[in-house]
Amino acid sequence: MPGDSVNEDYDEKPRWFTPRRLLLIFCITNLVVYLDRGVIASNGVNGSPRTEQQPEGSGIQGEFDLTNTQDGFLATAFLVGLLLASPVFSESCKHHSAFRLIGIGMGTWALAVLGCGLSMGFKSLIFCRMLVGVGEASFVALAAPFIDDYAPPAAKARWFAAFYLCIPTGFAAGYIYGGLVSAALGWRAAFYIQAAAIMPFVVFAFVSKPLHLAGSREAGPDPNAPKSLKNVSLELARDAAKVASHSVWLHMTAAYVLYTAVLGVYAFWGPKAGKQIYEMRGESADVIFGGVTVITGVFGTLLGGLTLDALGSTLSNANLVCGVSNLVGLAFVLVSFLAARSFTAFIILFAFGELALFMMQAPVAAIGMWSVPPALRPLAISMVTVSIHLLGDVPSPPLVGAIQSALEAGKSPRAADAQWRVSMSLISLLLAFSGAVFLRGACISRRAKDYRKVDGLAAAAADDHDMHLPQHAVDVARAGTGLCDNSSGLLGSGVSSLPGSPSRSGHRRRGSGGGLLHNSAAAAGSGGGSVRGSGSGGGAAAAAAGGGTSAGSGGGGAAVANWLGTAAGAAAGDKQPLLD
Repeated sequence: MPGDSVNEDYDEKPRWFTPRRLLLIFCITNLVVYLDRGVIASNGVNGSPRTEQQPEGSGIQGEFDLTNTQDGFLATAFLVGLLLASPVFSESCKHHSAFRLIGIGMGTWALAVLGCGLSMGFKSLIFCRMLVGVGEASFVALAAPFIDDYAPPAAKARWFAAFYLCIPTGFAAGYIYGGLVSAALGWRAAFYIQAAAIMPFVVFAFVSKPLHLAGSREAGPDPNAPKSLKNVSLELARDAAKVASHSVWLHMTAAYVLYTAVLGVYAFWGPKAGKQIYEMRGESADVIFGGVTVITGVFGTLLGGLTLDALGSTLSNANLVCGVSNLVGLAFVLVSFLAARSFTAFIILFAFGELALFMMQAPVAAIGMWSVPPALRPLAISMVTVSIHLLGDVPSPPLVGAIQSALEAGKSPRAADAQWRVSMSLISLLLAFSGAVFLRGACISRRAKDYRKVDGLAAAAADDHDMHLPQHAVDVARAGTGLCDNSSGLLGSGVSSLPGSPSRSGHRRRGSGGGLLHNSAAAAGSGGGSVRGSGSGGGAAAAAAGGGTSAGSGGGGAAVANWLGTAAGAAAGDKQPLLD
């Protein structure tokens, strides 16, 4: 039958694929993307305007004779392209291969970065920086859902943490790389090398067999895709309304906007506040703040992922980690700004605060993807990205600048500098609201739908023929009342979490050697049978145990055994050849 061939194509993974290779490829790409951010920041710091003492200036600012305002726009211009293109890529993946779209986006990114190196003036450079954001939008919207689909369930938050810690690591590496390469070869060379570094991934994304993403079209043109701009806009509006109708996602987005507003202020005004409060000289405050942010960003992100996996990767626990990290971080930063009397005490307290705040990076990503149907994950991520920038870290630095100016009015220089304690503490209070919203989200999540569950995917498959779910997954979800209705069934026990499939729930999978898969609740029907696998051969054990101990009415037991055997085998190890 035609449907069978589609399902066979879906089940046949590309020969290059293993989950760990996918994570490695995306982590390296993420590092290169944020390397570019660091390069621009490095040029902003190391470049200098033309003066009588230095007629040529240095870096981009000196060569193009830029004002400080123009130089500052270079660091944020990418946001224009990112915010405009993210929804476009996220909607396009419904009708085109998501893997190919990432290739198109990163190809655009490579050309834009190359264009930065070839720029002849401010206008051409600012246009290329906007185009960099367009290319980056595809990766931002689509990479994390791929990781969500293929990460081992018991380690999902840790995999998110590994992916997102590439952000501070890449930025820091870019800052160092940009300074070294610019000093040795000139600022243009830094962009040329970046463009060359990403090209292997671009070629790979175009020529290899694409990996399937739940909710994305497998391959080829979609005859049902909207053709006119009006229909495209209507489809986007309908899907955006569907995303916004999910209460857990709304709570997460609102809380994340407040969080991002605060961190945007710390990044922009933090070094200046520290320098003014403690009367520091030179550039030491910038270096120290930058170092603290990178180190706490890496370790905080990892710690957050480990914590969520240890507690159990559920929507409720993810919100709980985010809420607690906000409140603990707030306590430390308030003490650092209001009570510390030396810069050493201040930076230690502030570092502990940032460590706690960065713990929510992996959990917040999980909330964004698990609280909406799989087909809507890319759009949900794009909507979050647009919201946190437009409502968060874009308006908050100017707002704090205005507050500080009002506080400084009529005061002596020393008293005016001390007002940074007040203005930074006031904006930090937004973390209290952010934490409270996350904690409310934790309560709501206990009653809300977790879209990793089998029943959610079965409904999605019935409603949307473009989901292209594996038929055996749909069969399991529909195989009799024992799976969905019986309290001892698969969903009643909360044990349906499978790697390599977009459907997962909150059960815990522990591994030893190749992978231990243990489901202690009833697998199917009213017979109360169980499926249990252990040892280093997780796939074989699960399949064998499923064949021997599955019980229940209807055909559900055999379907569950087959599915669990397939899933455990997929997670057992990286044995496929690394071939195209």
